[in-house]
Amino acid sequence: MRNSISLTFAILIIAGMYGGFKFKDKYSPAFVTISTFGKQPTVTVDKANTIKVVFGQEEEVFYTYSKDEGKTFIKPQRIAKQLKLALGMTRGPQITTTKDFTVIAAAAHTGKIMAYRLKNGNAKWSEPVNILNGDTTAQEGFVAIAPGKENTVYAVWLDMRLNKKNNIFSATSADGGKTWSKSKLVYKSPTGSVCPCCRPSITADQQGNVYIMFRNEVNGSRDMYIAHSKDGGKSFRPAQKLGMGTWKLIACPMDGGAVAMNTKGKVGTIWRRENTIFYAEPGSMEQKIGEGKAGNLVKTTKGNYIVWQQGTNIMALTPNQLGAEPIGTGIYPRVTALANQKVLSVWEADGKILAKLFP
Repeated sequence: MRNSISLTFAILIIAGMYGGFKFKDKYSPAFVTISTFGKQPTVTVDKANTIKVVFGQEEEVFYTYSKDEGKTFIKPQRIAKQLKLALGMTRGPQITTTKDFTVIAAAAHTGKIMAYRLKNGNAKWSEPVNILNGDTTAQEGFVAIAPGKENTVYAVWLDMRLNKKNNIFSATSADGGKTWSKSKLVYKSPTGSVCPCCRPSITADQQGNVYIMFRNEVNGSRDMYIAHSKDGGKSFRPAQKLGMGTWKLIACPMDGGAVAMNTKGKVGTIWRRENTIFYAEPGSMEQKIGEGKAGNLVKTTKGNYIVWQQGTNIMALTPNQLGAEPIGTGIYPRVTALANQKVLSVWEADGKILAKLFP
């Protein structure tokens, strides 16, 4: 009998090695296919714990959602077709949620950034409005958005209205993306232009704090800077450099990193210098995370969840792990926190959109 049990167990092990069977553990790489097509997904979660994902396909914007913590997603819905939609290298439609609305911002190489809004409980998206109002100066196609108090939405982008050089501009909507304030200069580089091919990032809270991170270009260095507003984006303090090191580079790395804030107002950033991913908090020394690019970050009550691309692997470092581990293959991962502090990552892989839920 004992020999029979041992033989059965041995057969199971061999089957696992050659037939694909796996003993699952807490870091199992199992993932969900959100869509069988698409590029550059971004993800957010609303107050009802609904996961919402937006992505692009050629000149079209698609949206989907999950109400069961990412186990299943509805069939992607086509939201709009946008001429010369900016897509690739972290360009792509962005998504956030407010008290009453879901808001998508999609930049195009026409210089416009179009905002789409969906009221909670409705099925029809609004007609788009240009966040830049009448301007067409966002030709690089990089935009980021973040929610504030009630139905406030903040947007940041690379703008070429100053001598046809890229600098950092922002705008605010108080009505969930229906109307937008006049475009405002956040930062102008002393050398005329910030890094022209790296997407800026933004985070905000309910008290009017807004943080914008971007890659600068000063005296041949492509370092990360952060600007802080305490009055809901009306004014910004002088931007400060992040980290102690520098990156001398006569080229654009196409890598803007991410900034995030926890519920206590603590801010963290993730970004690349040369071939290394670093984590840094404003005014503190940077910490090496690993080799790679295209990092993303969310801060939870458990700690930091960090994802990035290392070759063809999607890497993750979570509070539950002693070290980073691959969770799949693909490019350009994003990450968001659910209401119960579980965390979901999405990424692009071979023309599909995939997701994984962390415990």
